[in-house]
Amino acid sequence: MRLTSRNPVRIDFSNTQRPAVSRWIVLLGQTGVGKSAAGNTILGRERFRSERSMDSVTRECSVAHATVSGRSVSVVDTPGFFDSQIDPGQVKKAIASSVHYSSPRPHAFLIVLRVDDRFTDQEQQFLQKIEIMFGQEMLKNTIILFTRGDHLEGESVEELIEENSKLRALVDQCGGRYHVFNNKDQSNREQVIDLLQKIDTMIEQRMEQCRKRQ
Repeated sequence: MRLTSRNPVRIDFSNTQRPAVSRWIVLLGQTGVGKSAAGNTILGRERFRSERSMDSVTRECSVAHATVSGRSVSVVDTPGFFDSQIDPGQVKKAIASSVHYSSPRPHAFLIVLRVDDRFTDQEQQFLQKIEIMFGQEMLKNTIILFTRGDHLEGESVEELIEENSKLRALVDQCGGRYHVFNNKDQSNREQVIDLLQKIDTMIEQRMEQCRKRQ
């Protein structure tokens, strides 16, 4: 199937249940932003191969599960965009298939960005491609996840967002939702619990919107 803006991957978010027992999370991002490390941080253990490299470690979708604060959490790691060693068509196909790993549907997409990288035209292209794949509705179910929180060097992430109009526009498209991880400190479970709470809040808001439309 060819993915176009008129023919995106269809995901029905309207029936997402609220139970606090399980969450399916899909990680999206370019090569080298720390997707796999973020997945390991969420799960609290090394489930995804992670290296400090600009070449993609993840070549196809992989899934890992763990119990986090008494609830079942499943993370889908996807290949990085713009990796010269992987055919772009294969990357798109693998990422599009990520929703099929998330039964019955993903509760949240996390767009992973490095806090110490400039938000450039390439990142903008990546986001446009993601929108084409899944449709604009997916941004209502998305949180921006900044990695390398330890590199902020005294600057707040809010200041970082305000300084870059394109980044600010992206955060606004995602309902103002963002989170910061320090993947070097996987023992800090508070950062993971806070992320799960933000996902819960996002789901409740989505369900409330669905109820109002009925």
